[in-house]
Amino acid sequence: MKYQQKRYPFYNPNLVRMSMGTLDFVVNYADMLDQTCVEFRHVHECYEIYYCLSGMQHLMIDGHPHTLVGGSFAVIPPGIYHYTQYEPLLLKQYVVFVFTPPTVNSLKSRSKSTQSEMDFLSAALKYFDENTYFICKDRYKSDKVLARLDEEISRDLPGKGQMINALYQEYLIKIFRNMVSTGKEEPAAVNMSNINMAVEMTKYMHANYNKNITVQDIANVFYVSPRHINRVFEEYFGQSFKRTLNIYRLNYAKNYLLDTNYPVERIAELVGFSSAKTLYQLFKEHEGMTVSEFRAKCRESKP
Repeated sequence: MKYQQKRYPFYNPNLVRMSMGTLDFVVNYADMLDQTCVEFRHVHECYEIYYCLSGMQHLMIDGHPHTLVGGSFAVIPPGIYHYTQYEPLLLKQYVVFVFTPPTVNSLKSRSKSTQSEMDFLSAALKYFDENTYFICKDRYKSDKVLARLDEEISRDLPGKGQMINALYQEYLIKIFRNMVSTGKEEPAAVNMSNINMAVEMTKYMHANYNKNITVQDIANVFYVSPRHINRVFEEYFGQSFKRTLNIYRLNYAKNYLLDTNYPVERIAELVGFSSAKTLYQLFKEHEGMTVSEFRAKCRESKP
């Protein structure tokens, strides 16, 4: 089996030149990626936007770890090293959007409206005079624009280029609106306390139940202590991490018991138990019957 990055229709290899007010941009690259993408540590003289559509994305920015969840994004200015950590079992989908620093077009009108637009964009990017990145929960539904872009790029309709240009502009404007505070409102930084960590942990367990994962492994993924992991599980599920993981394994074992003739020892191995004895004991405790009785009962009722 060959492992390689999945290619989405969203990918657009063409340089797209566009203007906002008196400022000119070039969009160098736009692509939709997922957990199959292998990124390397890189730096360039462009701005890069990572927009997390779903799942959880772990970023390293300027040597520091950060986490994006669905509906949040990061803007990284030129000259800052960054990359997405490769975690093939941690499901995610995200969009990268790379554009050049804006330049002033002296030939364009300096009307009041165009000057206002230039002030808006300059105010957004001025944030990077004192900061090395911007992370925020999206307040302007930029993901809706990305969905329309995905549809437009994947179809060959008249005016496709102009429509992509317009949607790129709309996407950047919405991102910049998040960066420019209105009144006393400040952008809400995304951190692990802002998401339902318990749910995200269970998703990770669903994807990795068949491996020898420990509470320390979960702690490493979510950048918290093992003690905090156990506290989250006790609070949300009323049982420990280990107990929860065993229940997952027990339930997945039922699929093998129902659909295959594998011996119990093989099934225990496939779902992550260290021995068949554990599976036997849990089955009796939770199902009130032995593994053999469960298998026989299922086969009787199976068409």
